Amino acid sequence: MFNKKMQYVIKTVPTDDRQALEDLLNEMSEQGWDLYTMHEIESDSSIDFNCIFMREKQEEQGTDLDDIVNVTSFKYRMEKMLATPTNPYDLCKEIQLKISNQKDRIKRIKSQLESDNLSGEDKKRLNNQMSDELKQLDSLKQALVNEISPDTMYAGIKEEKFVVNLSEEILEVVSMEYSDNLLAETVKIRQELTDELGYVIPHIHFHNSDDLSQNEFSIKIHDIEVFRTVVFPGYVAYFKDDIKGYKPENGDYVLEDEITGKKIIWIKEDKVKDFWAHGISAVEFIGRAVKYIAVREVSDIMDYNDINKYVEIVLEKNSFLVDNIIPDFITASDLKYLLTCLIRERVSVKNIVYLFEKINDYANEPTKEDLLDKVRLAFSKQIIKDLAVNGELKVIELTDETEEKVSGFFTEEEEESIIRIDAKDVQAIADSVNKLAKSKKLEKPILAVPMDIRHMLFVILSEFVPNITVLALEELVCDYNIKIIGKV
Repeated sequence: MFNKKMQYVIKTVPTDDRQALEDLLNEMSEQGWDLYTMHEIESDSSIDFNCIFMREKQEEQGTDLDDIVNVTSFKYRMEKMLATPTNPYDLCKEIQLKISNQKDRIKRIKSQLESDNLSGEDKKRLNNQMSDELKQLDSLKQALVNEISPDTMYAGIKEEKFVVNLSEEILEVVSMEYSDNLLAETVKIRQELTDELGYVIPHIHFHNSDDLSQNEFSIKIHDIEVFRTVVFPGYVAYFKDDIKGYKPENGDYVLEDEITGKKIIWIKEDKVKDFWAHGISAVEFIGRAVKYIAVREVSDIMDYNDINKYVEIVLEKNSFLVDNIIPDFITASDLKYLLTCLIRERVSVKNIVYLFEKINDYANEPTKEDLLDKVRLAFSKQIIKDLAVNGELKVIELTDETEEKVSGFFTEEEEESIIRIDAKDVQAIADSVNKLAKSKKLEKPILAVPMDIRHMLFVILSEFVPNITVLALEELVCDYNIKIIGKV
């Protein structure tokens, strides 16, 4: 699981000594070093090239390169230290400083040219050098003009929709050198969600963040943090209930899972080779969180470009289904609401053409909530098939008292439906569901309720019971054995 250990060495040469740079590159190449990165650095009197070379860690202990560093995250720290400023103000100040230094170098060359003791060869060399320095000065001036232009600010008016921030200690999981890297894991997740739900998640951006504590990662949607927890590369996570005979030892980490609320134990990889239970690696743990958030936050992640792609698929198969309902009967906003609600409750929209056929059938429904109910009824066989185990579906029902309480959340005022939720009542219902699910050893409790309160109850309870499914009683098709295991 661990990535290869790398060695890094830093060498410096003047920017105006091309031969010295060429000699350095050749020398390091002969010794098996690859150029990792090269940056210009400012000194009091000159501008130098700072060259970082890398190679796989050598077995021998002795070396004449005393400044080699064998630290996995070294390259990330160096990148941060040497990276070009991205703030427009800092960039502007940096270019101005370079222009000032460039002018000083030109003055020095000019003063040398004015000397009476120069040979013809020296004068030719200085003239060539002066020409190069003047070209570089012009280039810097143009860069300053570009930087102070208001047009550059428009490039900053953009947003990364889906971001995973990583602390420095766990940056290695996105490295190509890491055998089970996070980039490959996100491709796997995107394929799984496409196959399971017909939902294609957008590009995921990975960043190093100084705002995170040690070993933390966080997920942001539209720059709003929606998830944060810790992982430990080189460890494997197990749910405590899956390894009941195991007692945590020194070096283990016992934490609460942010998704399920269950206890998890992080154990070093070399200690779990003989474990029969399947654990979760650091990469898989982050991927699991990405997949969870992608579904939970689908209403914020899916945009109208995504909706248009679904429409284009249907247009290609049967344009009548689109032309007949959009925009006369339903708007793009209604369609987005319908698709995101289905995906949020893990109902697949992969059969998008059939879904549009059902929308056409029920397009005259007065509200989008009513349309959602009708479409779910049409998909009820698919929904139950995905939930049933060996032809049996175990469900929880509401007591008459609880159903009356929930119905009381709805009030009619001036022909508008108002929902007033009593937090204590909701918490009590959620606690009862969790308690019953635990006693029946249900990982994903299923609640069956009247259709008119189904969606609202899911939205409320999913905040307290992450894996809950809420079905309408009308969706319980007779093809399966429906078993009532309790009431709350």
